[in-house]
Amino acid sequence: MALLSRLLLVALAIPFVLAHNGGDSSSKSDKDCSSGEFYFKDADCCVKRGGQPNPPAPPKDTQCPTNGWNWHSGKQCCVPHNPRDEQPAPQCAQGWNWDGQHLKCTPPTSPPKSTPPSIPPPSTPPPSTPTPSKPGNCDSGSFYFPKKDCCLPQGGQPNPPAPPKGTQCPPSGWSWHSGKGCCVPHSPPGQQPPPQCPKSWDWNDNDLKCYPTPPSTPTPPPSKPSSIPGKPGYGGHYKRHSKSRAVSLCPSGSEACPTKGLTGLSGDYECLDTAVELTSCGGCASTGAGQDCTAIKGAWNVGCDQGSCRGELSRNVKCYHRTELLFSLHLCARIQALSGRQVLHKTLKRHS
Repeated sequence: MALLSRLLLVALAIPFVLAHNGGDSSSKSDKDCSSGEFYFKDADCCVKRGGQPNPPAPPKDTQCPTNGWNWHSGKQCCVPHNPRDEQPAPQCAQGWNWDGQHLKCTPPTSPPKSTPPSIPPPSTPPPSTPTPSKPGNCDSGSFYFPKKDCCLPQGGQPNPPAPPKGTQCPPSGWSWHSGKGCCVPHSPPGQQPPPQCPKSWDWNDNDLKCYPTPPSTPTPPPSKPSSIPGKPGYGGHYKRHSKSRAVSLCPSGSEACPTKGLTGLSGDYECLDTAVELTSCGGCASTGAGQDCTAIKGAWNVGCDQGSCRGELSRNVKCYHRTELLFSLHLCARIQALSGRQVLHKTLKRHS
């Protein structure tokens, strides 16, 4: 009887003992951790408060939350730096997901594959074409000629080629251009007189060249003023009034000479017979092709005869040892330019 009572007492005590031991394992707390540690129930371990000073790096394809978590090598998971009631919810890096069961951050299950933008093959640039000539594309010392869309040297080409047989260029301010196959001016539009072809030649504005005048019924030449000194009309002044430079309207035997403005050539012109014109003798004085007989120093009773200045000199001007002679004043002007040298005596002509 006593034995039975003891066995019954042991049987009743076993559940109590088991319950007591299980309670100890389930009721583990911070008291069971060392100083400066706290109990992390999710991993059933003690963790250093504030985090491990130099925690190991997580394995490949694994990360820990960036807000106060680090890797725990022993538990193979991420652990917080502070107890749960002091620790915010885990925050993984952008694109990573928190795995609450394994206590770590995992990469996206199927990361989108970014397709690089297709780069078109380099296109072959079109063959470069020469830049067309324009008013702003000409070099210094050149000007733009719109009729042939090209740049021309100011003042003309130094040694221009001769025009082909059967064609000519105006002798004043024009020359042949082999590349364009036509005559081109020496000055920009607006500063160039209308083209004047040689006698018995006509200007073709489409081809920009002079052609022989076709035979026609001859007409009597216009009367010319006297070129003999002392006679009425002496000096051959045959002025037409200025007209637009676009078309030549000068009569036969006259030349279109540009008129001067305040800053240079004005773009207008006047018709002059340069064979007898006193102020443009032998060519247009405004372009330098002729001479103003009235501008010769010391000359008086002057006139223009067949394109040469004629007259007398004052006795105090020593172009020749006998100043009473009539001679070519153009020659005298050249002698004056030689700094007073008395040369070329044999070329002076006596007036008959």
